[in-house]
Amino acid sequence: MEKTSKQLARDLRVFQECGGRFSEVLRMAKAVLVDTSPTATNGKRKKRKPHYVFDGERILEVDKLTKFKNDEVFIDTLFPEIYDEVLELLKRGIKVYLLRDTMMLKKLGRENNLRKSDEVDAQFLSMIPRDGFRLLTVKELGFKIKMRPLINRYEKIVRWRAALKKLLSQGFDYNFRESIRLMKNDYGRISREIIRKLADNNVYREACRLLGVKDSVELAILTIKLPLHLPITRLKGLLGFTPNKNEDRYNHRLRKHVAALATIYTLMPRGV
Repeated sequence: MEKTSKQLARDLRVFQECGGRFSEVLRMAKAVLVDTSPTATNGKRKKRKPHYVFDGERILEVDKLTKFKNDEVFIDTLFPEIYDEVLELLKRGIKVYLLRDTMMLKKLGRENNLRKSDEVDAQFLSMIPRDGFRLLTVKELGFKIKMRPLINRYEKIVRWRAALKKLLSQGFDYNFRESIRLMKNDYGRISREIIRKLADNNVYREACRLLGVKDSVELAILTIKLPLHLPITRLKGLLGFTPNKNEDRYNHRLRKHVAALATIYTLMPRGV
């Protein structure tokens, strides 16, 4: 499946000749490789970007992953916005594989001296061995979909509660204390629900044991959202812990959960 830079450039030109014929082409291909987009279906019209698909011969644009009728689909990124579509593919018996490390695409770009683009990345996926991907499951996607609204609500409560407390400390009091009290109750209820759903998760339980905590909602959320299949150096970069690199270009939401967990951990009593 490997292609030279000249072949990749040639295939990019073919892309211009394939508009409107993707359904016929995709039915013929047993496997497709997809550079996914979080805005292909529900993004704002001006910012909407399609998924770019490479079928082994040409590149095509697709707005919904559910249009695939292939045996296997290889994707570069699993955005929360496409959870439902990927789950539908899995339920239809289509095997969906997720790229383990997107840095492999950047490496291929440097090696082939090609500027990064969605079309090029879709073809680069064909140059990565199968063991560079991992198979997704219905159970995994179903759990992520179930947990996403809970985690979103938890994060909003934490953010709004902190904002109200700050306003209150600055002398702005519009009955904020009552709102903060209600948020605290909601915070406790949602935290317990998230922890309860992770109670039997082996990774979560082992992480609690290693840190010496009974339970932690922050640790539970990190267990769900962190790409733990990545090497530690990539995780550090994702969280912004690599000195002099990725300045402000890291996952701020995950970083906040790590910071909250670190605060709790440092305040824990230690045995003498």
